Amino acid sequence: MTGKLSTTIKFLRQRKKLSQENLARQAGLKLSNLAKLESGYNTNPTLETLRALAKVLTKGSIDRLLKKSKNK
Repeated sequence: MTGKLSTTIKFLRQRKKLSQENLARQAGLKLSNLAKLESGYNTNPTLETLRALAKVLTKGSIDRLLKKSKNK
């Protein structure tokens, strides 16, 4: 899940034409935490972080976020 999730987050963010700063703000995350996730440095995000990202990137579906990362 590590590299694939980071790639998925970045792909979905770019598809929505969001900067890292905008996504972090919308999800209520620190920019540094999002950057670590996208770079693969943080390979173990909390459930709260996944929920926040899913809310912005996949209309609230953590399952969709994780399934997209499995398919990559």
